[in-house]
Amino acid sequence: MYNHIKIEKKWQKVWEKEKTFKTTGNKNKKYYVLDMFPYPSGTGLHVGHPEGYTATDIVARYKRFNDFDVLHPIGWDAFGLPAEQYAIQTGNDPLSFTNKNINNFRVQLKSLGFSYDYDKEINTTDPKYYVWTQWIFSQMYKNGLAEIKEIDVNWCEVLGTVLANEEVIEDEDGNKVSERGSFPVYKKPMKQWILKITNYADKLLDGLENLDWPNSLKNLQRNWIGKKIENGKTTYHLRDWVFARQRYWGEPFPIAFDEDNNILLIENLVELPIMKNIKPSGNGESPLANNNDWLYFIHEGKKYRRDSNTMPQWAGSSWYYLGYILKNDDGTYLDLNSTEAYSRFEKWLPVDLYIGGQEHAVLHLLYARFWHKVLFDLKIVPTSEPFLKLINQGMILGSDNQKMSKSKGNVIDPMLIINSHGADTLRVYEMFMGPLTDTKLWSEKAIDGTKKWLDRVWRIISKYIDGECKIDIENKNIELESNYNILIREVTKNIEESKFNIAISNFMIYINYLYKINCINDKKYLTNFLILLSPFAPHISEELIEKLGNEQMINQIWPKYNESRIILDKLSVVVQVNGKVRANIDISETMSENEIIEKAKSVKNVSKFLGLNKIVKTIIIKNKLINFVIEIK
Repeated sequence: MYNHIKIEKKWQKVWEKEKTFKTTGNKNKKYYVLDMFPYPSGTGLHVGHPEGYTATDIVARYKRFNDFDVLHPIGWDAFGLPAEQYAIQTGNDPLSFTNKNINNFRVQLKSLGFSYDYDKEINTTDPKYYVWTQWIFSQMYKNGLAEIKEIDVNWCEVLGTVLANEEVIEDEDGNKVSERGSFPVYKKPMKQWILKITNYADKLLDGLENLDWPNSLKNLQRNWIGKKIENGKTTYHLRDWVFARQRYWGEPFPIAFDEDNNILLIENLVELPIMKNIKPSGNGESPLANNNDWLYFIHEGKKYRRDSNTMPQWAGSSWYYLGYILKNDDGTYLDLNSTEAYSRFEKWLPVDLYIGGQEHAVLHLLYARFWHKVLFDLKIVPTSEPFLKLINQGMILGSDNQKMSKSKGNVIDPMLIINSHGADTLRVYEMFMGPLTDTKLWSEKAIDGTKKWLDRVWRIISKYIDGECKIDIENKNIELESNYNILIREVTKNIEESKFNIAISNFMIYINYLYKINCINDKKYLTNFLILLSPFAPHISEELIEKLGNEQMINQIWPKYNESRIILDKLSVVVQVNGKVRANIDISETMSENEIIEKAKSVKNVSKFLGLNKIVKTIIIKNKLINFVIEIK
């Protein structure tokens, strides 16, 4: 067994000190790989979070090996209602505990070994960031896309704020309630800022055609926009976006009113004031309405009153993927409308791969696409769409088959797993559970198996490092050369197709073969295996490649396979029982599926585990793996 705590801390320190994953800008190819940035809650990460983050990290590391400039950033969606409610309930300042939560999240992410460039980190509550959120709003106002309108709004008395249509759901009795907290919502006439997203309804529909997104997600957007043509008249389900919120913890509007209610657009930053009392004002306005020192000011001899509303949480997340591109090493941001910013956008846009949960299918993704199209029309960005390819990762359920939640007591803290099994184990396990897009069930036993497999990798490569197994250049092995080339070909294809679970099956097949032969004629069979493994299990791979006398992974290149070295007549298939490897069988490509199944069942170490138990399912990955799922009596 290897000391995962020691090795993982060692490499995390090296990566941080050397800024190993700093965004570079001098290659001919670029890849922008993005996670939906987290809301930094007080509870920290749970084991569902690392699933999507590990997938993007695998791709980011793979692309670096393939000579791409890679932008792989992280940040914090830190304004919003949960922090405000918590602050009101506990008497805390939302800024201080939001920053505390962010620090905790960052520690957790670093302990998982994700290859983020932390110089690019953004925080939506940073005035240097939200001045540009305000600037985008001001451009919308100047171009007739933002206006104050008296409309019937969704008022939530308990939350003390207006909600957008997309934030209101129906409970089981058909009553309108807030998506967050399920509090009663009713219609109330109010003067509110609205953004004219309906002006972009057709562009939002047309833009979906060329995106590499799941059809189910595209259809959710199409249905929400809801274009219908009746008797020659075009109608839409989509309504203009109610953009004001009557709460404290959000971006202030760059807007003030004179005594005749004429609007003054403020061209520079309007900073959110620090306030002790952030309870709703009681008159339908935000808590900022109680802060007279901030509210009133004199400009060119006239008295003005600031807009006391704040923007919804969706404001900062509607353009954050651009914020990463604008962020400089010294913590400042390029001007969004500068020539240099446009040049950076030309390099990095659109986002090549975006991974996140399907719960954002309408709200965030529709809003971000709307803002992006406005900026495109204003010639601020060079592309009409922000996110080229999008994958929704599936949910990881608790071992009780329920969605993880504090109230059910089934949440698993990833830090406990990192301490007991290691970050590499957690990463490999979450990728091996099944296809990225599937809903999966957490299993303590299966994660133990993943740790044992990484121990096995450590043991076999250590045997060559310690001299227990020999590297004999005279001992050429055609079968090893074939298996090695198959491994490179298959893992490369698996990563390109986001089939990370199958890639891990291929690693297992190869390690089983290395165990069988105990002698190789070239170190490449070990070093290149570690390069392939490192996007999945970066710490153990860095440690072993160093022990083999090689440079760090950042200086390595992705191995290439030679098809002519692959022997086609014999294939090795892994046989599992309930997900645990029990044997390897050799098959020929001409064998039928039934013949392969029967051969697998006949192997002594498989049949003894099958016993008299009922086989409820047989999972077959062609020419790779058979898994007998049994019902244990």
